Amino acid sequence: MKKFLIPLSIIFLTYACHSKQPESTAIDTKPVDTAKKNYLPVAYYLRAEIAAVDSFPLKLMRYHIVESKTDSGIITTPVFDRIAKEFLLDELDSSHFEKQFEENSFIDRSTNLVSFTYSTKDSGYGLKRVDVLLSPGGGVDKLSSIYMESIAGNKDSTVITKMSWKAGRNFRILHIQKPKKGQETTDQTIVVWDNRD
Repeated sequence: MKKFLIPLSIIFLTYACHSKQPESTAIDTKPVDTAKKNYLPVAYYLRAEIAAVDSFPLKLMRYHIVESKTDSGIITTPVFDRIAKEFLLDELDSSHFEKQFEENSFIDRSTNLVSFTYSTKDSGYGLKRVDVLLSPGGGVDKLSSIYMESIAGNKDSTVITKMSWKAGRNFRILHIQKPKKGQETTDQTIVVWDNRD
């Protein structure tokens, strides 16, 4: 019986080694980027700036410039909040921001500021660029300024919006309307709560 079992086991072994294995499905060998992007929390910085202005009894001056005509006056905190809300774009949501924008950064030795530039290749309407300047020091980077550009429009015209926020000082919102027919127009709002340079 033992003589019979040994040749039988050899036959099974030989068959198993030579039997055709089912072809495996192709495996995607592209490297998977598992590193989490640590983009700056731009919306957080803006909300913190708005909250800081809301928390102190500051004199808020608004300058509204349409073409070459300027209108100015003191505004209330709710009006400030309404105007400042234009900075809080949906595209700044971290999941969208990290998917659609690429980051470049460098240290400007002449100003001792760290510059972060975020740009998108998306050619449609929406946020196109964000620049953030930080002042490094003491383990905590302090916001210096934020600049943003966005494009909106319809079949009749395009509106380019350029917004800048100087931390603890002021902000500017410039709308450039470019109609398909007719002349380009500009509308700028400047809000100042600390006029030191």
